[in-house]
Amino acid sequence: MGKPRRKGLAVAVGLAALSLAQPSRADWRFTPNLSLRETWTDNVMLAEDGKEQSQFITELTPGFVLLNQGPRIDFRASYNKHLYKYADESLRGPNGQAANSGQQTLQADLKAKLITDTLFLDSNATISEQGVSAFGPTVAGAPANPYAPGVSSEIKTWRVSPYLLHRFGAQANAELRYAHDKVSSDRSDFGTSTSDLMTLNLASGNAYRLIGWNLYYARQNLDDSIAQSSSSQNLMGTLNYLYSPQLTLTVTAGYDKYDYQSLSGVTKGKNWSVGGSWRPSGRTSLQLNVGKRYFGDSYFLAAMHRTRTSIWTLNYSDAVTTTRSQFQLPSAVNTFALLDQLFQAQIPDAAARRQAVEAYIIAAGLPPSLANSINYLSNRYMLQKQLQASAAFNSARGTLVLALVNSRRNGLSLTDVDAGLLGGSSNTLNDNTRQSSATATLNWRLSPRTSVNLTGSVNRSESLSQDRTDNNRSVRLSMTRQFARQVNGSVELRRVKGVTAVAGRDYTENAVSASVSKQF
Repeated sequence: MGKPRRKGLAVAVGLAALSLAQPSRADWRFTPNLSLRETWTDNVMLAEDGKEQSQFITELTPGFVLLNQGPRIDFRASYNKHLYKYADESLRGPNGQAANSGQQTLQADLKAKLITDTLFLDSNATISEQGVSAFGPTVAGAPANPYAPGVSSEIKTWRVSPYLLHRFGAQANAELRYAHDKVSSDRSDFGTSTSDLMTLNLASGNAYRLIGWNLYYARQNLDDSIAQSSSSQNLMGTLNYLYSPQLTLTVTAGYDKYDYQSLSGVTKGKNWSVGGSWRPSGRTSLQLNVGKRYFGDSYFLAAMHRTRTSIWTLNYSDAVTTTRSQFQLPSAVNTFALLDQLFQAQIPDAAARRQAVEAYIIAAGLPPSLANSINYLSNRYMLQKQLQASAAFNSARGTLVLALVNSRRNGLSLTDVDAGLLGGSSNTLNDNTRQSSATATLNWRLSPRTSVNLTGSVNRSESLSQDRTDNNRSVRLSMTRQFARQVNGSVELRRVKGVTAVAGRDYTENAVSASVSKQF
């Protein structure tokens, strides 16, 4: 990395430290927590049928939540460390591997106002488990078996992004943003990568009522320890015409340029689209664009409809992307965002609604994202086409959340950078894939302190390069009980039927667990 980029990183990190050090009217709030879980499973290693090993596992999970929400700083960090103790300490898998000894998770987000109306800062950091391959046991979401080795990889990400806002009177508004980020894992065959991104967004101001415009430019430099360093540039201009208060027509034109080593040799070209947005009411919106990019036809769809007791969404997009960028900006159905919209009618206050949604997610045992089994490790550029549909329904006693995802990924850059991830005859297994995922979660409140949760999921992964299709199905039934204000307990049953990662053979797991957790 050159000196200018190191200087930019130093400035960004310095701004992050400055934002946390400056005075804030809100106090820092530190809340430690601890949970204890005992699990029995009849297939702890997720081995193929006939080679199962049963096991008792004791899981101790210390963690904390750190908050500071004030007029200038909005900071939230949540961390958990999962420690596993097995009844049989000599436990080994079919290939002689020991079971996982533990995992950790982190989600930290910072938004800061450094100079009023001028200089701002966004920053985040994460630690999570992600699937190594598109095939094999499902890793993301619940339920999941965290004990089997070799199925998942620990991914660490962080991002620092200062940006400037400026208003040119009523004529235009400008945003200049710099972002530096890093993605790494505990696997040497998935490259540690750093990115420097500069974006400029110039949009028309209030002086333009019927016809609006927007100019956007982005340049990214990407360094990778395995794949060749690359860069990309994207330029787009947009014209909007306000046909009516409910309907806006849109036309865009621009240019994309990437310099990765391509299988087809084409990595740049013009782009254009036509479409519009329709908003008949504050509860319904639709945006649709149709166009072309250098890789072919391109479409975009974003639809939402909300009633007092339900929320419906439908989204489609296609983009040139990488695994690392998906870790930075996940494309799965965000559980919090979906429930936040669902509870908007009942809880208008944003702060109170946030607390209610977070409490509900914990009580229902929901994962951070739904139908999130579509990402896997790759060092390549790929074309991703993804359709998402979600719906949530709320009543006096129950809440139902549904999510569907269909994704197709085609590799664009050379395959040799992924040779170490799967190896042997399987090195093209993730080359071109089609994945589908469906999740349904029902939370039924028996009383103010007791609820029953039922979660079912189906995942299908198909290789378009090799003859392999995996189907994974799971169901989980649990009951949660609040014993005291900060003490909760739960009992859970789960059944999983899936396919092993390497050999592609069927496996089944049945498990029962009981847990108690406390906030201090």
